[in-house]
This record gives sequence, C-alpha cells and structure tokens, in this order.
Amino acid sequence: MNAKATSQFSKYRILGLVGRGQFGKVLCARIRDTGNLVALKELENKRFPTSKLLRELRFLLTLQHENIVSCTALVHHLNYRYLVMDYCEGGTLRDLMNYPKALSVQQCFDLVNDILLGLEHAHTANIIHCDIKPENVLLKITAKGWKAKISDFGIARLSQEIGSDGSNTGSPGYMAPERFYGQFSEGSDLYAVGIILYELLVGKRPFSGMPTELMNAHLNQRVLVPDSLPRSLQAVIARSLEKLPKRRYTSAQEMRLDLLAAINSEDFSQMNFGQFKSGSGIESCTTVLFSQHTNNFDQKDMSERIVGLVGAGKARFYSTSSLHLRWHSLNLDQEELIAKSEHQIEEIIFTKKSLFALTKRSLYQFVQGKPKSLYQSTQPFKWTVSPHGDWFAISTGKQLEIRNLVYGRAMRLEFATRDLSCIIAFDQHHLVAIANKPETNESRAIIISRRCNIMYRLALPIPIESGIATFTSDRVLLREAGNSQNLYLLDLKPYRLVRIPLEYEVLLMAATPWGYTITANYNAYQTILMLLDLRGNNISNLIIDGEVTAIAPIDINLVAIATSDISGYKLQVINLKKLAIDLVF
Repeated sequence: MNAKATSQFSKYRILGLVGRGQFGKVLCARIRDTGNLVALKELENKRFPTSKLLRELRFLLTLQHENIVSCTALVHHLNYRYLVMDYCEGGTLRDLMNYPKALSVQQCFDLVNDILLGLEHAHTANIIHCDIKPENVLLKITAKGWKAKISDFGIARLSQEIGSDGSNTGSPGYMAPERFYGQFSEGSDLYAVGIILYELLVGKRPFSGMPTELMNAHLNQRVLVPDSLPRSLQAVIARSLEKLPKRRYTSAQEMRLDLLAAINSEDFSQMNFGQFKSGSGIESCTTVLFSQHTNNFDQKDMSERIVGLVGAGKARFYSTSSLHLRWHSLNLDQEELIAKSEHQIEEIIFTKKSLFALTKRSLYQFVQGKPKSLYQSTQPFKWTVSPHGDWFAISTGKQLEIRNLVYGRAMRLEFATRDLSCIIAFDQHHLVAIANKPETNESRAIIISRRCNIMYRLALPIPIESGIATFTSDRVLLREAGNSQNLYLLDLKPYRLVRIPLEYEVLLMAATPWGYTITANYNAYQTILMLLDLRGNNISNLIIDGEVTAIAPIDINLVAIATSDISGYKLQVINLKKLAIDLVF
C-alpha cells in the first residue's frame, strides 16, 4: 500500500507552495506524463478526519461545472492525503479585491455571475456550500478578464440535512443570520454572495468588527445600501441580505436573473459608475507634476536623442544615442565617450561587470572598454543575456540559440509551429521563451535551461508582445499583444499570473528593486511615468514634459530618464526620495 501510494505521488512534480488552507498547504504541481498543472490540497490525517475527507470528496466528484473547482484524484504520501484539483493561476478573489486598481463594474458583475452559476449547479445537486467568501473563490485568467470558480466544500451540507447541525462553522463576515445557529439553506449561500457583491461595488463589507460584533450585526443591524447605487441594484442587494431566509431569493438562478435585469435597467445605464465602482474607498495614487520639482533632479542637455539607458553599479550609468555610447556619473557632472558606432545602436544592457550593445543586425560585448562582436545576422533577432553575463540567447523566428561565453559552446532548439515573441533570461540558469498562438489569442511560456533543455511549459490565456526580467525570483513582467494597457506578472515557479490593468498604453518598462517604472503617453506633449510596487499596485505617477525616450533605475532611489521635446534632448536623474510619492526606501 505504501509503495503504491508513493508511486501515485511520484506522478507529480512539486513546483512550489501556492498558499495555506484551513487544513494544510496547497501546492502547485506538474503531472510528469502530460505536463499539465494541478493543485495538490494537503489534508493532514489528524486535522482532517476520514469522514470529512470522504464528504468533501463526494461533493467534488458530484459537481462537474466550469465555475466549480473540480477534483480528479486522491493520492496519499507519508501522513498526508492530497486532493488533486484544478489549478487556478489567478489566485483568489480576495487577492483581486486587495488590489487597489478598481475593477470595472462589468467585471464585478461577471465575477458574481460566475459564482451564482456555480451555486446553481451545486444547489441543483442539493449541496449547500456554507462558506462562500472571496478566499474560497479561485480565479482563472482569460483573454477577457477572470473566470471565478468556487472551491473548498469542506463544510458543505446536503439540503436534506436542513435543520440544525449543531455547528456554526464558517466565516463571520459572510455568514447569514441563521448560520450562527447552525442552520442553513440555499439562501445562506445567496446571503454570502450578497455580501461579496456589496463589497465589490462599495469597497468594503456592510459589517465589520470582531466575530461577536459581526454576529450581532448580521442578526440585528439593517444593511444600509448606498443611495449612489442604481435602485434596481439596491433592490438585488437588499433582497439577498434579508435577515429571514424566506424573504431572500429562492434560488441562485433567480438572483442571477435579477442581477442581469438590474444591469440592463434604465436607471443603471444612466448612473455614473465612478460614484460606486469597486475601490471607491481607496484613495487614488499620488500624481506629481515633474516640472514643479526642478530642485530634485540633475539634468544635462544632450546633442542627440538618447535611445538607451542602463545602470552600472553605484557610481555610474550608461547612455546611448543611435551612434554614440557614453558613461555618466550619477549626478551628471562627469561623462566619457566610450564608443562611436558605424551602425545604429538600438539597445544596451549591463550585467554584473559586462556591457552589451545591440545594433540592427549585431550583438557586441565590451571587453576592457572595446566592443567585441558576439553575433551577426542577416535578419532581425531577439536577444537576452544572463544576469551574470556568462551566456546569451538569440531567437530568429522558430529557432533559439544559446551561447556560453565562458566555454564558447553554442546549442540550438527548433520550434515546429510557433515563432517566439520574446525571450527573457530570468535567472543565472534559465530563460523563458514566449511562443504566441495567433489563431486562439493564446501563448505558451517555455522554461529552458542554459544548456538548451526544455524544463516545462505553461499555457497563457493571452498573447504576449514583450517582457522583462524583474528583481523578484522566478518572476517576469509581460505586456499583452494587441492590448498594451494590460501588463501581467508571471511567476514561473509556482505558476501564478496576475493581471495589471492600466489606464494608458504602455511604452517602456523597467524593473527596480522596489517595483517597476512604466511610461505611457499622457497627452500629445507629456509622458506619464507610473511607479508600481512589486505586486503591481500603482503607487505614484510623475507627469513629465515631452517624450521619455529611455528610462533606467541607476540606484535604489535614483531613476535616469532621457527626454525629447521642442527645446531639445535632455538627460535627467530623478531622486525619488525628494518627491512627495508613496515610496519608502
């Protein structure tokens, strides 16, 4: 039995910890035979008795629906049992609600609609969840947004058991009044959905406090629905949050249809969504007019348009125009011309102690201050260099080549059907190659070792145009193809995909130790520089006159930018510590 259990568990390769549940860890794993990703929900024998396990397993096997997390197997390993379940790379609804960037009203309704569709199916099977809350709603990323899937049926009940089960297990913030007395019905789940709908739209739950205070509020306090909401929507929330179950909706379908009717009602179409959409309680990020803070930066007039910037330790940084490569001191009082190119320079990268420069058809490494040709091509190519500068990769169409700069070896991979849209060396030993599938608007992230071995693949529900490495282990920042207002944080191990919707179309991206700097056109004469933290939250914005042609972090609190406007070309160093922005260094 033990050998068989070990054999079952060995089918899965553990990629990392996703989170912790009430009864154990949740792991991301890859099925070795197929490469498909699954979630392994760990259940410790002592904390999750067999009777409870069989109950949840029965419910999960009974419920097969696109808005319910499905279970495909049960495996044993040592003192643990693992439910093998759908892997949801988008995290939980709570993760999404904690993101300060407001969801659109339509996205809020789509998520609630998904939850109600899942509950329709569960209630039809006479199963009541009894613990609906944002933490138990998992998300799949889709090309249009998110798909919600209900999870954790650990304390679910059968409708035949209606009465009192002697237990008030659940989450007090989302529990219907009768749940505090151990009673439950379909209406108990719909009450919880009403709380979630309220929280998504208003930005907070109707009641807050300690568990006892929450119980008293759910039992005795009337829910005050903001007048800023359309009346049709107020009615849906008010009915779902009635104290008496008989006054609530009789089914998830009835509530869902009422919600759809509210969305299509005349009073809803006339409302200003900005008055009540999700996140209305969260202050917008700080916006600073850069021109009003001239004392907080050094600047230098340049004779040429700067097309590339890169930091190089704590003493200097590099800039390049199309033909001239220079180094500068951090306060711009010193500079030196390093090289004059016969061919147009397009990009520069600095890794450890090596500087690399890209022209239209060639790649160079600077050795003892002199350019050394590494690669030449008759066609356009994409490139990436390892963080230590000891190997680089080139992609031309469907071919990938990795060259070791220490031993002089070259290795190649051919991809049969897809061109590579970008390649990113994200650590010393690996790169990720993105292959788009235009016919389905999807892509695949292929993790490849520096020895040109394919480690594993991840399916992405969106096409990718470009990306950069970050300062967070196993994480890259991607820009969506065809919709450059959407960025994505892709965690490669374990797989996690976080959508970052922005108000502007992204032009330039750069990673910093504290997050990301993003540029976009603010208007015809100004550029907006968006400062994002490591989670992708937009914490501050800078409005800069002219076009930002290049950007790079050059120290923990210093950012170099190159600009172009009617007065000419400038190179500037911004000291973020001296600006009134929400960053702590």
